[in-house]
Amino acid sequence: MKSKNNFKYILGLALTVLLVASFTVPAFGQKKLQKNPAGYHGELDFPISWKRYYSYAEWTKIMHDIQKKYSHLADIESIGKSRMGRDQYLITITAKSTGKHQDKPAMWVDGAIHGNEVNGITCSMYLMWYLLTRYDYDKYIFDLVNDCTFYILPGLNVDANESFVSFPNTPNNPREPYRPEDNDGDGLYDEDQTEDVDGDGELSVMYIEDPKGAYKLSPDKRQFIRLTDIKEEGLRFRRIGSEGYDNDGDGMINEDDIGGPDPNRNFPYGWNLQAGNPYPMSEPECRNVFEFQIAHPNIFASFHYHNTGRLIMFQAPPAVRAPAQTTGQSQRMQEMINQRLEEMRKANKYAQYFDRQVAQEYQHDMDTQTEIVTMGARIMKNYRPTIGGLSGQAHAATYYMLGAYSYLIELWGSPAFDADVDGDGRVSDEEYLKWIDIELTGEGWILPHKCNHPDLGEIWIGGTRKKHTQRTPPARYIEMEAFKNAQFVMYCASQFPKVEIDELTITPATQDLYWVEAAVRNDRIYPTISDRSIQLKRGEKDKITLKSSDNISLVNIPEGKTMVDPFNYETQYETITEKGTEFRLKGKETLHFCALVKMDGSQGWVEVNVKSQHGGTAKKKINIKVGK
Repeated sequence: MKSKNNFKYILGLALTVLLVASFTVPAFGQKKLQKNPAGYHGELDFPISWKRYYSYAEWTKIMHDIQKKYSHLADIESIGKSRMGRDQYLITITAKSTGKHQDKPAMWVDGAIHGNEVNGITCSMYLMWYLLTRYDYDKYIFDLVNDCTFYILPGLNVDANESFVSFPNTPNNPREPYRPEDNDGDGLYDEDQTEDVDGDGELSVMYIEDPKGAYKLSPDKRQFIRLTDIKEEGLRFRRIGSEGYDNDGDGMINEDDIGGPDPNRNFPYGWNLQAGNPYPMSEPECRNVFEFQIAHPNIFASFHYHNTGRLIMFQAPPAVRAPAQTTGQSQRMQEMINQRLEEMRKANKYAQYFDRQVAQEYQHDMDTQTEIVTMGARIMKNYRPTIGGLSGQAHAATYYMLGAYSYLIELWGSPAFDADVDGDGRVSDEEYLKWIDIELTGEGWILPHKCNHPDLGEIWIGGTRKKHTQRTPPARYIEMEAFKNAQFVMYCASQFPKVEIDELTITPATQDLYWVEAAVRNDRIYPTISDRSIQLKRGEKDKITLKSSDNISLVNIPEGKTMVDPFNYETQYETITEKGTEFRLKGKETLHFCALVKMDGSQGWVEVNVKSQHGGTAKKKINIKVGK
């Protein structure tokens, strides 16, 4: 395009404009589109039972099998190996026919960074299955998989994940990667672990009969309860501790279990020695993840599945330190917050408000995250949004170091909402047992029973919940949790930015000069680049450029704002320069641009192109023809 330097405002000129819109649309459609919500959506095209937990060998086989069936939509790779040599398999999902995965905005999803939080594996696998099996049937999924990329790592801490599923364990262990530790200082490593003494596949608590013991059996013989009267007669027990043996002969049981650093305190941002030892990224499982994310700047947002507590923990921008307040001021501030939230929830019962003061350059990230988790509260129903932590956590590193929006989901974890009959916010032992009797028909409880211990002789074991009734839900609850979590992930992906040229018009200026005016919009919630990415100088801004027929040239005018109509302040638009103009579209925002062009002859054309790293591309072409 040639460049000219002249510029005048004169009214009058007959102009006929033909607007031609040009879009890039995949030249194919869905083969089996289902419009009936009661109809078949591919559920049996690749059947999986969601009523159980799978071992490492089982769920990795499922991943490989489903990839083979949907090879046009998915690829599998190992991003590295665990400390014990297991592959960390990641599945990449996107329609290959619409472009390369690295050229589309991506959602990162991982599960079970803590070994015992294996319902995160299920949620990740369910999302994978849902996207692939419904692609041909569901327009919503079709568009998501065409436009976006999903990087899904079902199991992050694969060694501990495998132990938790395949072997007897407590609900809380193992959590850490298998880095050997000497917890009891005897020079041996992990030599005194918990063991399944009675061979029932569960770990419970051991008691021994003792006339001076502080415990007795409950009237229904299902629990060991503390004595209220030390003079009470009857069978009494002394509590020994968790099931296991004295493997090192030091007189203690289970004092040197499998250990290691907390993997969700091992990431660089906010790292501290106490929890994330011995140094940031010391664990290969964490390092493999972070290196993959750094190498894929198209990752726009991330989900990290944990348990317990039904929380949507989102990574918010850094808070601005507020002046110290007196107790009275703090109370009044809290009252104002409560009143504001009460008013907001008259219109939307899921409304969220967070009293977090952030710097102006981060305000849009804060507003965006608030709007997203408000919808998350609606989709997830009984999950509560809250701001997440910083201390070496994966989702903190994702936002603060990579500039990607980040969510840590604390899954189901307990039957609190189902078992709390009296509504006091807690589940008593009686309520818990009633829930197990009614909802689980009794199968979630270990009844007290006798057992022979090689060191202690005859002991009693039991009176506790089974493993999959607390942090990880019983099998019958898994799919319900997985479904609504998949819905939230997909909703977030549906709100990834998308640039569009909403309007393209030609306005006569004078003689052979014409104003080209373009309105560029992003009607999604997320901006084209996060506030944090801008501060990190990570990622590219959006760019608008102009092309034209050979007889049309761009007139150089000063960069910045230009008023197309000197009598109308609202026509002050950003100038499109010869090299193109960089900008950033916020969520739900439209920006206006202008260029002055000179046309030799009676007709020609101008094309506006917009390119965005995360928002895609858009172009529109307009034909100019001068006539009477």
